[in-house]
Amino acid sequence: MRGIKTISDALAQPEDNFLLLRFIAASMVIYGHASAISGGYAPTDIFVVLGWGEYSGSIALDLFFITSGFLVTGSFCRRQNVVHFVWARFIRIMPAFMTCLLLCALLIGPIFSIHALGSYLSDPETAGYVTANLRLGPYLSWDLPGVFLGNPKRTTINGSIWTLPAEIRMYVWVAMLGLTGVLRVRWIFNTALAGLFILGSLAPAYLPLVPVDAYVRLAALFALGGFCYINRSWIPIHGALVVAMIVTTYLFRSTSSYLCLFSVCEVLFVFWFAYNTPWRGFNRYGDYSYGIYLWGYPMQQMLAALFPLLPALINALLGFLGALAAAAGSWRFIEKPALGLKNVPIRLEAFVRNRIALARSR
Repeated sequence: MRGIKTISDALAQPEDNFLLLRFIAASMVIYGHASAISGGYAPTDIFVVLGWGEYSGSIALDLFFITSGFLVTGSFCRRQNVVHFVWARFIRIMPAFMTCLLLCALLIGPIFSIHALGSYLSDPETAGYVTANLRLGPYLSWDLPGVFLGNPKRTTINGSIWTLPAEIRMYVWVAMLGLTGVLRVRWIFNTALAGLFILGSLAPAYLPLVPVDAYVRLAALFALGGFCYINRSWIPIHGALVVAMIVTTYLFRSTSSYLCLFSVCEVLFVFWFAYNTPWRGFNRYGDYSYGIYLWGYPMQQMLAALFPLLPALINALLGFLGALAAAAGSWRFIEKPALGLKNVPIRLEAFVRNRIALARSR
């Protein structure tokens, strides 16, 4: 597209603002949950007040899945190796998630449970909370014995993690499309994606790896992110285009096409924000978005247990600060060290090749 920057042009830039975008989205999730979690005064969500038809938590998830679809698809296309891809996804998701589950079960649980420590630890539900959620099946374990029984959002330890099984299933989709060569040929990918969108619209129950209705929209947004990577050479990035799409979406807000148009707005916004916002200083601080997402809900639940009538906005603010502290620790001591192991498969392959070469030379 002559004269208009495309995503492909933007990828040539030395930096982007995806870290800041995801940080904002994770913070929006905390704000969006505050009304349901807190027991105090809760004003209507700002996005609902503005007439967007979606609340902040839902919009944040949309931004997460669009961004993830784009980055994860790009990761496979650059690697072209399913073992490396799976390993990279595993070390990004599982160490922090496992730590969060263990700390919730073995630290937060005993502190807030109405049961004695021995009874709590011996209850099968305690170990089951960790093991069931580590399986990342579509139906997770939400409760720990006697914990948060008096909270408005009764007993749920971490309601945010419901999206992780959907995210993992999208990684499997990327791996399958990559192994079959679909990601290498644009027209084949676009045709396959169109077929999946039609299937998802007409018979979503038959979508492979999408066993829960709530996953369908997330899968569609992830797919749109992947579409933008595969078609990056012609998809434009321009603020005027974002504004025009917002106006168009608003004009059609009372029609059946509103949600689709709204999703396109979100897609255009994601890439405009990531590549056109000028300040890139946030990138020096690290990636706290995943930690904030994991820890926001438990922090807000603890606040609701300790201060039952705390206003929602104060719950959100204090919950954010607590989650930010936990996220900083998670990044420094768990996530960043785990990412340092990203090249382990490459080093193992090199070691095996060298050993084979040495054996043949003898």
